[in-house]
Amino acid sequence: LVDGKLPVGDGSKRYERAYELLLRNVPSYRDEESEGQDDVGMVDAMAAMQQQPLEQQHQPQQQRLQTQPQQQKHEQHPQPQQPAQLPDPTANSTHASNADPSTIFVISMQGTPGVDTRNEGRFDEFQSKWHASCNKSNINTTAPIIHTNIVHCPGVYEPRRGYGLALSWLLCLERAKDYDLDVTVVFEDDARLFDRSVDSFCDWKVRREEYWNQLPKDAFLAFLGGHNWEYPSNAVENDVETMYKELKLSFGTYAFAVPRESLTSLLDTIKEDIVGGFRDENGKHLHHNFLSPERSWYRAAERRGKKIYGVNPLVIWHEGGFSNTWKKDRGSITGEEKDMLVNKIRGVDSGTKHK
Repeated sequence: LVDGKLPVGDGSKRYERAYELLLRNVPSYRDEESEGQDDVGMVDAMAAMQQQPLEQQHQPQQQRLQTQPQQQKHEQHPQPQQPAQLPDPTANSTHASNADPSTIFVISMQGTPGVDTRNEGRFDEFQSKWHASCNKSNINTTAPIIHTNIVHCPGVYEPRRGYGLALSWLLCLERAKDYDLDVTVVFEDDARLFDRSVDSFCDWKVRREEYWNQLPKDAFLAFLGGHNWEYPSNAVENDVETMYKELKLSFGTYAFAVPRESLTSLLDTIKEDIVGGFRDENGKHLHHNFLSPERSWYRAAERRGKKIYGVNPLVIWHEGGFSNTWKKDRGSITGEEKDMLVNKIRGVDSGTKHK
């Protein structure tokens, strides 16, 4: 029970309840000397709570009342109950033994209560455009349809920039752990495939051979799209042959891939952001006004002796439209507008697929 009430409703409302629980336990300001271990533990507990079977959340009201201690009926100010478990946000649990290797995860606020109406239909649109791109060449042929298991991760609304995505990643990646995939791929609902990437990325077997088998062993994660790329000082200039370019910093989290070995570390980093707020490069707390997840991820990779890479050429571009992060319409971003990856520097045709 949460404040004497049982969380019920569809998946989106369950996420809303999870978010309310989180806000109740995360301070709006934290002194830089506080490590926030209790809060991190609470966030861990929240994610673990998703494992409760959904049917346990629908006890009749009378039955629930009967389970309360008798003396609570006479208390004027009962203490809030600690929730035993949160309901599974999706009402489904997929185990490693039957996980679909074609699975990708898409964060979308379609169906999230209280968000801008321009979010309506965006997950459906992602699915439609993904399947259309991947099967464009199969329409008038006998070639088999390329299947992709697209999992909707309901987005969490939070007005502070970066917090909504952080909460969405937390719940989505915890769910992804059940799939036990070699590489977990996460998109936002406005991510779109470059035409040049269709043949190499749509079919999961080809994707594994072309991309994941080539992923460097020290990869914390790899960005499949993004912008404003910065490279280490020792990077090989104009290196167009390297499929994965080591990055010093970049922006845009609308398409990334996380190897199994890094999934828990990335989740820990996200939890630290939610609890600790925005921190400088030395870890000193500055504020809880907004988050800069990319900076946190790059610092986390460095602390763990890992690296973040950008795939070359890019696989995903960002379609223009309403931005929940910036609360306004924004144009499309290819990631290749200015000196984005070395293939652009050398003037190589951006439609050329890496070989």
